[in-house]
Amino acid sequence: ADGNYEVTIMTKAVLHFSGRVVWNPPAIYKSSCEIDVEFFPFDEQKCFMKFGSWTYDGYMVDLRHINQKGSSSEIEIGMDLQEYYISTEWDVMTAPAVRNEKYYPCCEEPYPDIIFYLTLRRKSLFYTVNVIIPCVGI
Repeated sequence: ADGNYEVTIMTKAVLHFSGRVVWNPPAIYKSSCEIDVEFFPFDEQKCFMKFGSWTYDGYMVDLRHINQKGSSSEIEIGMDLQEYYISTEWDVMTAPAVRNEKYYPCCEEPYPDIIFYLTLRRKSLFYTVNVIIPCVGI
C-alpha cells in the first residue's frame, strides 16, 4: 500500500449498534501479477489481491464483504468502481470477490481472507493503428 500511514492510523472506524465495525482506511494498493502476452495486443489479464489478517484469527477480526449475502462466499461485483478513473490502456471486465476461511494445523480458529479477482482487457486500438496495420502494409 502507498500513502501516509499516520493518516491511516488516525482514520475513524464506524461502530454500528449490532457490533459491526466498518473501517475504511485511505490507501492506494498496488499489486503486480503474472501476465500472458500470447495474444498481445488482444490480451486479457487475470490478477488477484488477497486481504486478511496474519495477526488476529477470525474470532477477533471477521472479514466480511459489505455486499456478502447470507452464507454465500462469492460476491459477483466485488469492487465499487464508481470512483474508478477510466484507464486509457485497460478495460475492467469483471471484479468478483470471494471470502475464504482457512484452518491451520496449529490452531482451531479460522483465518478469513477476501480475494478480489480482476479480469482486465487491453484496449488494442493504439497497437492496431500504430503497429499491426503498418506491419501489414510493408
